[in-house]
Amino acid sequence: MAIRIVTVNVSVSAAPAPSILQQTGALISQGATTLASGTYSLLTQASDLTPLLAAAEAITSIAWASNLVTVTTTSPLPVNFVVGLEFATTIAGNTPAGYNGTVMATVTGASTFTYPLTTDPGTATVEGTFTISGELVSMANTFFAQGSQLGIYVLELGAGAVNTEVTALQTFITANPAVFYAYLIPRGWDANSSFLAFLAGYESTTSKTYFFITTTTANYADYTALMKCAVTLIEAPTIPVNEFSIASLIWVALHYNPSGTNRVTPYAFSFVYGVTAYPIFGNNALLAALKAANVNVIGTAAEGGLTNTMISWGTTMDGNDFSYWYSVDWIQINLDLNIANAVINGSNNPTNPLYYNQQGINVLQDVAVATVQTAITDGMANGPVVRSSLDPTDFLVALDAGTFTGDNVVNAVPFLPYTLENPNDYAIGKYSGFTAVYIPSRGFKAIIFNVNVTDFLTQ
Repeated sequence: MAIRIVTVNVSVSAAPAPSILQQTGALISQGATTLASGTYSLLTQASDLTPLLAAAEAITSIAWASNLVTVTTTSPLPVNFVVGLEFATTIAGNTPAGYNGTVMATVTGASTFTYPLTTDPGTATVEGTFTISGELVSMANTFFAQGSQLGIYVLELGAGAVNTEVTALQTFITANPAVFYAYLIPRGWDANSSFLAFLAGYESTTSKTYFFITTTTANYADYTALMKCAVTLIEAPTIPVNEFSIASLIWVALHYNPSGTNRVTPYAFSFVYGVTAYPIFGNNALLAALKAANVNVIGTAAEGGLTNTMISWGTTMDGNDFSYWYSVDWIQINLDLNIANAVINGSNNPTNPLYYNQQGINVLQDVAVATVQTAITDGMANGPVVRSSLDPTDFLVALDAGTFTGDNVVNAVPFLPYTLENPNDYAIGKYSGFTAVYIPSRGFKAIIFNVNVTDFLTQ
C-alpha cells in the first residue's frame, strides 16, 4: 500500500435518545395475574391482559336471599380482601345461569362475599367459579377506552395485605428507579396508614413519581397538600362494574409527547371517555369542598356547550395542575440528558474536545438555553429564555431588582471567578455554577368577567 499524503480522522457526535420515562406507567395487580411478584408486562391493548390473568377460583356454595347473593369460596380470599372491600368479579359456570355475570361484590368474611341481584335464580344445583381480577380488568378497560396509541404495564405485587403490598411497591421502586413515572393504585389502598406514610417519601420536587388514587368522601381528608405526588379522584356514586374512573386520568398524564406541533396542554378540563360524571344535583357544597381540597372528579363540559366528560380539576394534592409538575420534571430530565450528552461527546471528539474552561462552560450553557427554549416551544414554559453570566451574589441582586421579570434565565458563573472561589472544584472537574429560573406554563382555572348593565344612552 502506498504511503498516503492525507489522513482523514473521523469522530462522531451522537444525539441523545429522548427519555420515555414520562410516557411509562403501571397498573398495580394484587395477585390477579400469573406474573411473578415484582415483575411486569406491557399491555398495548386491553386484550393483552387476558392471557396473564390468574385462573378462576372455585365456589363451594352460592345462594340468593332478599335481593342479595351470598357466595362461599372453596379457598380463602386473598388476605388483602378485607371485610367491606368492594371488588369486581366475574361469576361463571353456575346452574341456574341467573347467578352468572360480572358484578361488584363486597367481602363479608375470609371466604365469603355478596353481590346484589334483584331476581331469585333459584336453588343452585351446580357451583361454578369467580375471579379476583375484576378490578385489574376494569383498570385496563378504562385506560384503553381513552385510545389505543398508548401502552401501559401491569406490575404484579402478589396477593398480600395492603401493608405488605405497599412495602413490595417500595422495594420495587428502590430496585428499579426511573422505570415508571406513574402508578395506578388499587381502591383498597385508599387512606391506608402505611400507604400514606409511603407517599410522604415522594413529596420532593425531584422525585418524578406519581400515584393515581381512588379515594372517597370519607377518606380524602387523609391526603395532605404536601403530597404533590398524589393525584386523587372520587368516583361517581354509581358506576358500571367495568369502570375504574381514575384510569382515564393516568392515560391523559402519560399521553403527552411534547414537540413544536404537539404542545403540552393543560391537564385540567382534558376530555376523558367511557367514565361517569359525578352528579351535580344536590352536591354543590361537596363538589366545592373537593375542589378546595384539590381532589378531582369526573365532570362535564356542559358549561362550554359540550357533552364531553372531562377532568375536574386536574390537580395534584398540592393544588398544582398536573401539567405544571410534568413541565418541572421534563426540564430536569432533559437538562440532565442533554448536558451529559455534550460532556460525553466532548470527550470523544478530538477535533473539538470539551474542556473545563470558559469555552466549555459556554458550550454547556448553550445546551441548557436550547433545552429551556425547547420547553417553551413545546408549550411547557412561559416567557422568553435569556442567558446571563453573573456571580451568585450579583445574580440574586438582579433577581430581586426585577431584571429578569417574566424571563426564563440560564446563568453560568464565569470560569475565572468560579475557579478562584472554588479551587477544589476545579481540581476534581466539578462545576456548580449553573442556575436557572424556569416558569412552567399554567392553564386557566377561574375566569372573572365584570359586566356593567346600564339603561343610559351616551353619545
